Amino acid sequence: MTYQPFPPFVDWNVQFDTSVIDAYAERLRQAKASATEEAQRRALEIATRYAAVDTGALEGLFSTDRGFTRTIATQSDFWHRALDLKGEQAKRSIEDALAAYDYVLDAVTGSTPVTQKWIKELHAVITEHQESFTVILSIADQLYQAQRPLPHGECKRLPNNPISRSTGKVHYYASPEDTASEMDRLIEELRSDGFSRAHPVLQAAYAHYAYVHIHPFTDGNGRVARALASVYLYRNPGVPLVIFADQRDIYIDALEAADGGHPSAFVHFISERVIDTVNLIAQSMRVAINTADAVSEINAALGAAPDKDLALAAGRLHQLCYSHLEAEIQSLALAGRVKIWPSVGGVSGSAILPKGYVLPGLGNDGLYLSAQEMDRAVSLATDHCYLAVTAEEGRPELLVISDNSPIPFEVWRRELNPTLSASLEARLVIWAKEVVGRFVTEVCHALKRTPR
Repeated sequence: MTYQPFPPFVDWNVQFDTSVIDAYAERLRQAKASATEEAQRRALEIATRYAAVDTGALEGLFSTDRGFTRTIATQSDFWHRALDLKGEQAKRSIEDALAAYDYVLDAVTGSTPVTQKWIKELHAVITEHQESFTVILSIADQLYQAQRPLPHGECKRLPNNPISRSTGKVHYYASPEDTASEMDRLIEELRSDGFSRAHPVLQAAYAHYAYVHIHPFTDGNGRVARALASVYLYRNPGVPLVIFADQRDIYIDALEAADGGHPSAFVHFISERVIDTVNLIAQSMRVAINTADAVSEINAALGAAPDKDLALAAGRLHQLCYSHLEAEIQSLALAGRVKIWPSVGGVSGSAILPKGYVLPGLGNDGLYLSAQEMDRAVSLATDHCYLAVTAEEGRPELLVISDNSPIPFEVWRRELNPTLSASLEARLVIWAKEVVGRFVTEVCHALKRTPR
């Protein structure tokens, strides 16, 4: 197997519902309208520090946890001392990353175009104090680690195809000979009309994916990719790409899904990180201007309308559920004669809601799984899930109710706001497996009942 060139943007077929993230972006614009310039500056600074701290930790340059990251991001007086306590390597890596995100923000503010030269300069900034990098060598069927000096801002001169230490499998990036031409092609894609008209989340996801597909530098490519993606997110909705170190596994899984021809998983991952960061910035501005939390609880009486923040959380959960169902269906080894797909639709008036819960008022509150035998266009089965919300204290604010399960999937608002919790992410994977698994069983029974 050899290097497979990244696809052009027009071939990056992604079904991406922008309504939820656009609603969060509008929420951020409204929050900015009522905040002072200083509050806005401080909130963006906090988000940028979040991005800068964990971008190095994702690459294994140092270890961190959300407590340390939060200290660096939010403590205006203590953060320099906290860096000193972390050690010289971590301190320099974080300071280089902060300088790199400033470099990106300056480019966005000054409308500096993304070019090969600009990307090389970005690499030099973000790796300034990194003197060497680790390589894994295969010698006589044995794997060894070795240290090599790191050139700053220079494309690779030797192959940098990683070897898995567990399997020995090689993942191929562009060869040194092809790197310059592939980077030229990337820049052309980033300047294309289709890319320019695309949603910022699609732009960020594609720029990140295509760039790491090439892996033009000897080391530091992940850090450059996240900073490059931030170019498009700083433009709109006005946030950097923040990926926490403890999200690394789902980050890599989403990238691998894109490598396998399913880019929607990576687009949804980027979308979720943007929503997290929008929430962080909006929350930071509220704290900075010393206002109370804008959330007002809904009336628990049946039929009351939910408050806007709870409706936004429900919309986000709706999108998460859809993407996890879609990913689980894609993982099935189904024969081509049977097709299963998710869809979005309204909730029937006959839907049974638990006492104290109401529909969130999304318009399309439901999710559907449908199955069809393609040869004869015979519908085999349909399953329906829908969302419900409440503001009663001591109860999960959000439920996902499924036709074929007696137990609702419970979600607390704090698991979605300000950031998606690792626990909820793990539970969503299990929930999707359960829902799809039950549905596949139903489809199997339907096939047995269908006359041939």
